[in-house]
Amino acid sequence: MISAKRWRPGRLAKNTMVLGTGMALRGLAQAFVFLIVVRTLGSEGYGAFSAALAVAGVWVNFCGLGGHVLLVRDVARDSSIFSSSWGLTLAALAVGIVPVILFYGVSARLLLSKVPSVLVVSLGLGELLFWPLANAASFAYRGFERMGRSARLFVAPVVARLAAAVVLGLVVLWNPLTDRLILWGWLYAAGSLSAAVYAAYRVTRDLGPPSWPGRRALLPYISNGLPFSFWGGANKLYIDADKFLLARMASLEVTGTYSAGYRFVDLALLPLHALLDAAAPRLFKAGAESMRSALRAIVPLLWPSFAYALTVGAAISLAAPLIPHFLGSDYAGAVPATQWLAWLPLAGLPRQLLNYTVIAGDAQRLGMMTAGAGALVNVALTIWWIPLWSWRGAAAATYASELFMTLMLAAFLLGKTYGISRHSSIQNDR
Repeated sequence: MISAKRWRPGRLAKNTMVLGTGMALRGLAQAFVFLIVVRTLGSEGYGAFSAALAVAGVWVNFCGLGGHVLLVRDVARDSSIFSSSWGLTLAALAVGIVPVILFYGVSARLLLSKVPSVLVVSLGLGELLFWPLANAASFAYRGFERMGRSARLFVAPVVARLAAAVVLGLVVLWNPLTDRLILWGWLYAAGSLSAAVYAAYRVTRDLGPPSWPGRRALLPYISNGLPFSFWGGANKLYIDADKFLLARMASLEVTGTYSAGYRFVDLALLPLHALLDAAAPRLFKAGAESMRSALRAIVPLLWPSFAYALTVGAAISLAAPLIPHFLGSDYAGAVPATQWLAWLPLAGLPRQLLNYTVIAGDAQRLGMMTAGAGALVNVALTIWWIPLWSWRGAAAATYASELFMTLMLAAFLLGKTYGISRHSSIQNDR
């Protein structure tokens, strides 16, 4: 038996603590950004910002064509190929950006008629051109399990946005007649640009420059990464469709209060994401053997994940009445919205665990189809239920979609593992 004095945390525990610390700092910075922005813009302005950001968020996953996920997977399995894998990731970013911006412009025109076009442009630059590079750079370290550096780069964009939010607050104090929403859009883009430049510099200095690929290497890489892009895009559509649909079908004020409640839930999920992200390299290694190995590797994460999700759901629900004291009376409507959304971490946890298992087992196309089907179900139910119940319909559609995707993934994994086990038994009997 190991004494308490001699016990040392394992690599997964260390990586979780490192990423958790990074995410805690990121969450703290996000909380300050959130408080400054929602109080400065008001519920209607924040609703416009949230709706535009939601549309950009759906398309941002296609900028890198899934290269950042392949980067972690490939380097975790063979660290000597980092230079070529990093070059492929950057090349995929360059290929994806032009069509993504075009699709973003078309969808924004259709869905964001109430949002100023200047804000659409500035958020498009920040989210689709600058942020993907900073994000890919943070993933560059994860294949090496250098979670400390990854966490620092993960925090960098939010620190830049915090600086931008402080500038916004100071400018508004100096000149209350400033067009706050437009100013915030450009400051947001500038923060994303500074984070991208810093991240690219750090990766080049710490890990080395990229090795640029030829067309023959790039095309298969994009083909392998595209399912992750569709998966991420479908996941963001599932998460954020309610916001831009509320802006389109209800009002920007309702969108603002609902988005504020959703933001509190997002911040509470950061420690859970830290645990799952820290476990990703280990899951990829297990998944290289078989889907069953990936499933076994996810089991140790079950109890801490469920305990946290249950605890944080109860805490959010109980603390929700305090929201107007922090955000102002303009956000009184966020209290019931937050209480409705408080249990999303618990409802969505089975899907997240099954998602990681499927990714690790190289069945990303199945994950893509599940996420796409879930997004379509969510959009359909949201369009149906918003006219009936406003934001409550949007929240109910989210819970229904979580259940649908969980059942779909569970059915696949049960069939996969049971089918393999049954086939092996038949072969042994012979």
